[in-house]
Formats: sequence, structure tokens, C-alpha cells
Amino acid sequence: MLASLRRFAGLLLLWSIPGVAVGLQSKSWEQEMGSWGTYRFLFVYAGWAIWAFLTPPLAWLVRRFTVERYGLLRLGAIHLVTCTGFLFFQEGFLALLTRFMGPYSMQKMTLGEALWDSVAKSAFLDTMVYVMTVGVLLAIDLRRKLRAQELTGARLQAELAKAELDALRVQLHPHFLFNTLNAISMLVRKGEGDTAVRMIAGLSDLLRLALATAGQQEVPLRQELDFLERYLSLQQIRFPDRLQIRMTIDPDTLEAQVPSLVLQPLAENAVRHGIAPSIAGGSVEVAAVREGEELVLRVRDTGVGLHPGSESPGGVGLRNVRARLQHLYPGRHRFRVANRVEGGVESLLAIPFRGAEVVRA
Repeated sequence: MLASLRRFAGLLLLWSIPGVAVGLQSKSWEQEMGSWGTYRFLFVYAGWAIWAFLTPPLAWLVRRFTVERYGLLRLGAIHLVTCTGFLFFQEGFLALLTRFMGPYSMQKMTLGEALWDSVAKSAFLDTMVYVMTVGVLLAIDLRRKLRAQELTGARLQAELAKAELDALRVQLHPHFLFNTLNAISMLVRKGEGDTAVRMIAGLSDLLRLALATAGQQEVPLRQELDFLERYLSLQQIRFPDRLQIRMTIDPDTLEAQVPSLVLQPLAENAVRHGIAPSIAGGSVEVAAVREGEELVLRVRDTGVGLHPGSESPGGVGLRNVRARLQHLYPGRHRFRVANRVEGGVESLLAIPFRGAEVVRA
């Protein structure tokens, strides 16, 4: 109710602008004396102010009857009838006012004569005002529709991006699950049953954590590292004497938000392509540090390195990481996998630093 009153007050103020301007101009052109000279301003102002009452139904008409639904000819006929009705309503109101104020010549007329005289004198002006009002309302309605389309398009684009991210994230579960089960099957074939049982127990913990974060695109780094440590402990079961793990984590980064399951593919890549092919084995180091407004994550190994001419290994895991980063941080991330000078490979990932308090806000 209060909003409706505010809108009406705004319309009344808007239509008061031409009403006051024309009323003052008309008063300066007085040709008759007496009471008409006194009330000329109010009479003219009333003729404009009544449009504050006519504008809301006209706005409803513009929204309800569109050219897409009714066609140009039918819509033109509708507005012709409406314009005529508005014309007689407005001039009928002014004809009634002549009973109380107005030139003496009109006061001597009957109500019907005053109506026709007023219509004859003001039909063109009232029609032009009607046409301009309809034009403004059409422009406002078109802007509203375009804004609604933009919002709908943005919402659909956001939903599509979320669906794609969900698909990419879900893709990680069967990927590392398949690789781990494959490793367990190899242990069984070798007759290392106890080791296989330990890996199955560790895998159950991994699956529990993965299900706990289902639907979360970003998690605190602390939570991501917990998952990664459990994953790497499985790999240490496979390579007890050939794999060493080091964590170099800045404590200030533990609550920073990172894509869930983003480090596991990088660590898997280091173990599978770097350490496993090396007879001597090696180490995998995971590092996290804040550099300005970026969170920089590194996964380094001392393995065999990339093959000559290969920028980075392909595979589902790294393709998934690249796609998710592009969706989550378009144009605001860095991702590189390259050989290290001292041997092995480094995977570098830099994303905007966002703490837990930013996410809650």
C-alpha cells in the first residue's frame, strides 16, 4: 500500500511539471476578468494532474496488450478506443469543473455543450499527450523486459557453469578410485594381501571424505590437505621405500579457499609419472604460500621428469584441473606443469587468495 502511494505521488509530481508550467503561462494570457482570472491556474493544472490517475491503467494496458500477441492493427484499434475513452473522461471532468470555475461563456452552456466544446478544443493536444505517454511506457516496458532477459540469461549461464563444474568434480571420483583399485588389484596378484587390505582401509577413508565434500566446489586448504595426506599415505603403502612426502605449508594459508580435490590429481601425476618409473624412487613436496593477493600451491617431485618436447602430461586429471580453474577463476589464475632445473617436475597453481571470512561475508 505504501509503495503504491509512493508511485502515485511520483506520478502526480511528474505530471505537475507541465501542469504548473502551462497553468502559469495560461494565467499570464488572461483575456477575461473576474473569477475566471482567479481560477485559471487551478483549472489548467487539474487538466494535467488528472493524467496521474490515467497513467497506471495506461501502463497496465501497455503491458497487457502487446504487438507480439495482438498484432499491429488490433493493437492500434485498442489504443484508438482507449485514447477516445481517456479523452472524453478527461474533458468530461473539466466540463464538470466549469460548473464551479471557468470562463463565464462556458458556465452558460449545458454540461453536454461544455463537454463537446472542451473536446473540440483539446482533442489534438490530448491525443498527442496520450501518444507520448504510451511511447514512454513502451520504452520503460521494453527496458524492463530486456533487464529480465539479461537476468534470466545470467542465471542460466551461472546454472550451466555450475552444472559443468559439478560434472568435472564428479569426474574426479571414479578417476582416482579406478587408479587406486587398479593398484590394489596389482598387490593382490603379487600376493601382498596385507598391503592390499591396508590400502582398502585407506581407500574407505578417502571415499568418506570425498562424500563429505560432495557439492562443494571450494573448501578450506586445511580440509584439502587432509584429503591429500590420506591419498599420499596410500601411495606410500605401495612404495614404502621409494616415496617420501614433505609438506611445506604456511599456517596463514590453511583457511584459504581452494577448489576441492584440486591437489590430488597433481600429486597423483607426480607419483604415477615421476616416482613410479624411477628405480631409485624420490620425494613429493606439497607447498602453499601467500604471495600478495594470490595463494600459490606447488607440487614438486624428484622423479624422471617430462619427456623431451612435452610441455606437460595430458590425462584426465590435469585436463580436469585446467577446466575447473577456468570456470572458477576466469582470467585470474595461473597453472603450469614443467620440468625443474634440479630434476623432476613442478606443478604450480596460483589462484586469488580468499580467506574464510571473505566467504562468510
